[in-house]
Amino acid sequence: MKRVEKDILFVLISSFALTVAWIGFNLYHKWATSTITSSLQIQIKPIAPDFDLNTLAKLKTREKIAPFETKATPSPTLAPSIPAPTIPIKETPIPEEPTPQEQIIDTITPEITP
Repeated sequence: MKRVEKDILFVLISSFALTVAWIGFNLYHKWATSTITSSLQIQIKPIAPDFDLNTLAKLKTREKIAPFETKATPSPTLAPSIPAPTIPIKETPIPEEPTPQEQIIDTITPEITP
């Protein structure tokens, strides 16, 4: 029993040390690396907390103006769908002219009638 307890204690201590080291390396990595480039850090400026409260109050009391022409368009999903009639298009066949080679072959081969 003594040997099994030592093995379990060794595994627990090793696991704890590995976990503490893993967390420590992750924290160091987060602290050492940044996702914002240095040129972008120069461009970022904090917003000054001194807002013009009078202008904000005037904006809140401003009259809301509706557009001049408002048309209530029905939603395409709510409108009834009526299929448009389809008109069949008949294509007129264009007669093909025989090529000169076909004309020569037609004149050389005799017609065979049964």
